[in-house]
Formats: sequence, C-alpha cells, structure tokens
Amino acid sequence: MPVTAAGQAATITGTLCTPPGASTVQILVHGWSYARYYWDLPYEPDTYSYVRAANKRGYATLSIDRLGDGQSTHPLSAFDNFYADVSTVHQVITALRDGRLGTSFGKVIEVGHSLGGIVTMTEAGLYKDVDAIMPTGIAHSLNYVNVLSKIIADDYPSALDPKFTAAGLDPAYLTSYPGTRGGFYLGNATSTDPGAIAKDEQLKETGNLVELATLAAYNVLNVDRSLNIPVLAVVGQHDPFICGLLGPSCSDSQTLANFERPFYGPNATVVADVVPNTAHDLQLEKSAPESNATMLDFADKYVGAGDAMKDTAPGAAAPVPTPPNPAPSLAAKAVNALVVQAAVPAIALVQKASNVVPGLGDNQDPIPGMSAALATVGNLTDSLVGTFPEGLIAGS
Repeated sequence: MPVTAAGQAATITGTLCTPPGASTVQILVHGWSYARYYWDLPYEPDTYSYVRAANKRGYATLSIDRLGDGQSTHPLSAFDNFYADVSTVHQVITALRDGRLGTSFGKVIEVGHSLGGIVTMTEAGLYKDVDAIMPTGIAHSLNYVNVLSKIIADDYPSALDPKFTAAGLDPAYLTSYPGTRGGFYLGNATSTDPGAIAKDEQLKETGNLVELATLAAYNVLNVDRSLNIPVLAVVGQHDPFICGLLGPSCSDSQTLANFERPFYGPNATVVADVVPNTAHDLQLEKSAPESNATMLDFADKYVGAGDAMKDTAPGAAAPVPTPPNPAPSLAAKAVNALVVQAAVPAIALVQKASNVVPGLGDNQDPIPGMSAALATVGNLTDSLVGTFPEGLIAGS
C-alpha cells in the first residue's frame, strides 16, 4: 500500500492472510536484517510459522516488510529513520481498520520482534490505535554491550554482500556477514535446527544505520507511559541482546513483567513470558510452537478472534510484485550524502571498538533499580517534551 515516509512517497509490501469470518487482525513487524519471512519461514511451517498458527486460531495476519526491507521501498538512508518507520506502520494499521486492504477489521493486535518490537511499542504509545501489543525479543532496556559486540560487529555494508550488490543501496544499509546468522540462536541440539539457520541465512535482509541511530532514545522518550492496553512481553531466557547488564533479568516471567510494568500506563495489563532454552529469534527456535501458543492464548484472553473459522488449511500466498523505488530529488540526494558521510565513519569506529569487547552479562545480572530509574527518566522526559521530537524526525 502507498504510504508517506519522512515526506517521501513510499510503498509498504506485505502478505494478508484472512480466515473466513476473521474480524481481528494481527499486524506482524519484523526486526533488524529480517523481512516478513521471519513470521512465516518457508521451512517446517508447522514449527516455524507464526502466521499459520495464528490463522488456525482464527486471526487474520498481515506480515509486512518494514520501510527499507524486503519488497518495501528502500528510501535513501536519510529518510529511513525510526520514526518514519513507526509512521508507516501506523498508516497501515489505519488502512486495516478503514477497510482499504479489502476487509475492515474491528480489532488490531500489533506484534513486533526485536527492533520491530520497539516499533510496536512506540507506534502503540504514540497513536493509541491498537487493542493489544505483543513485543517479542525486546524490552525497555537492552544489553547494549552485546548488541554492539554480537550484532553490529557482525554487519557490513550491504553493497559488499553478493545478495545485495545489484540493489544500489547506499553505504548506510548494512547486512550480516555470511555465516553469522547463528548469533541470533541459542545453537544447541535441543534448541536450534540448523536447517532453520540455513534458511534464515538464505533469506537475510538489511538494516539501516540511520534508523538505528534515531531509535536510540526510545526508552528515554517513553511514549508508553500513557498506554493502557494489554501487553505481553516475550523474551528468550538466553537472549544475549536483551537479558542482563543494562537489560532486564530473564530468570523468570514475573521478574520480566515487574521490569516492564513501570513503563506502561496505570491501567495497562502487563504480562511476560520468559521462554526456556531459547535465545533471540523466538519464532525460529525449536520452542516456537510453545511461544506461539502463549502469544495466541494471550490474544484469545484479552482481545479474541471473534467468530472466525478455526483450524483452516493454509492457502497459497499470491506472488507479490516488488514496487519500484521512487526516484529521489536532487535535494534529497544532497541531504542523504551528508547523513551517510556522517553515519558510515561512526559505525566503522563502533565496529572497530566492539571487535575487542567481549560479550558481557548473563541472563540474571541487571543493575539493581535499573527499571525504576529508566522508567522515571523516560516518563518525565515524555511528559515534558511530548511527541514533538518524534514528529519532527518522522517528517510528519
């Protein structure tokens, strides 16, 4: 569907799966260097397809490629910022409710993984347009050292990767080095299927430095402080990018729920699930069926699928043509050149430093009082400045 991103025309591409009679839709938002395949891996779908599991429960699903990923528009990096990403997701949700995608849905659940989880929390907090959210592989603080040492250090400009050489992306678009996708998984024989990692490696996508830089203050400008809807936070017990150090303890579900609670409104229902024997990519680990069941049980309890037909057989997804990228103006190119010139050397310095930083922290060693302190700062900052910074960056 057509959207506006940071003042530029763009297109968001996705796959809408609708069981007969469905009145509730789940919009699925993927993370860094992924695309909508994260939610419907074309490998052992009875295990690794959240889409299939949700459809069987009677929920429609719209899995999208975020701005700058998959078959959606890849704008110049200066216009692929975090709040533009958030704005485009909001535009899609509005279209789902208005019936512009073929069916009008009365209820919307927003589900986001990792960076997509930050998009989900921020979108819901800013626009108050969904009935529940389920952020996965994310919390309101991260193990930042491990994010740098185990994700950013494993990325390089996508133009250097054989998969993306011909895509014409500017240097602020990154992708993972070949053979490094295993860092998102726990990796032992009981937790991880090597076939899932291999398929993930084949389908990998890009991430953008500008988006990464502009989301950095998501918890300092905490827009969720007035969000009063049901929330389910799902994290793998051994997620190195979320658990420990500056992030939450992932020792048990109640501890994670207690960490997240201060960031939401007083009338929000905040539930958490810590998934054993699982790392970051919850939907792609062997524990995915259990995670999916927990998420769908939560959706049933707090929102509901209505009178939709259950246990329907999966249909064949129609092929989706990739829309052309709009030609940027000379002014847009000039702005982008300045942004990229600043961003690329900065990430090079971060990568150089992170190469000598070991992964730190385990799943049970957060700094005492971190949650309360972050929530106090984030809630106060948002109450003082409102949504002006987000709107300015998004170009809306």
